[in-house]
Amino acid sequence: MNRPVIYTDFDGVLNAFPDNKIQRRGGVGHIGWLKPDDPRASLYSSDHAFPLTGNLVVEVPPGRYRLRWSRELADGFYKLAVAGMIELAWLTTWQPYCVNTLDPALGWNPDIVHTVRWYDPVTNQGRFSGKLDTIFSRLRFETYQEDPSPIIWLDDEECYPARAKYIETWKPAAPLLMIRPDERIGISRRQWLIIQDFIHHPDEYPPVTLDEEPTIRAHATHHGL
Repeated sequence: MNRPVIYTDFDGVLNAFPDNKIQRRGGVGHIGWLKPDDPRASLYSSDHAFPLTGNLVVEVPPGRYRLRWSRELADGFYKLAVAGMIELAWLTTWQPYCVNTLDPALGWNPDIVHTVRWYDPVTNQGRFSGKLDTIFSRLRFETYQEDPSPIIWLDDEECYPARAKYIETWKPAAPLLMIRPDERIGISRRQWLIIQDFIHHPDEYPPVTLDEEPTIRAHATHHGL
């Protein structure tokens, strides 16, 4: 198979939204003050979550936003892209600000990391269906390739069981891995290991695989931009 292509969201995937009290007391890894039976202890353990070593406030036309991400995780993705092991693409509502805001913050070169234009930032046309349309467009493209590329889709809201079952009906030409993180920590260490294993051994996976972090919780509004 050809090299895998990764489509990644930003908010809730790389940009995490930890509980305020956790963040005030030091964030991931600083959990000694929690009771042993507190579920946050395992969620925010540094054995489970990446410490959010990136911390930046950015100003974009919609307003000011605090970004918290793991430099270790972001660097891990970027090194794979630089080495030519993956094709890396943004699939995020930050679309208009990836090149001038997110890429500089993470140290990513926009010549290496592509930004998918999946919605109109002025009219918002495509905002509700554009991500799935992008995945289906790539699935159709790969159907006609002699050496199809496996696909990895990282999104804390768009990747869920009913959608995975729907995509299965399209019978992907190469395996598809869907990862849904817990937005409080972003991609966990466990999920990062799954992603790396899929990159190296996609042929060992079924047509569609969904991994949801067990601690995910429903929330009424979209976090971030």
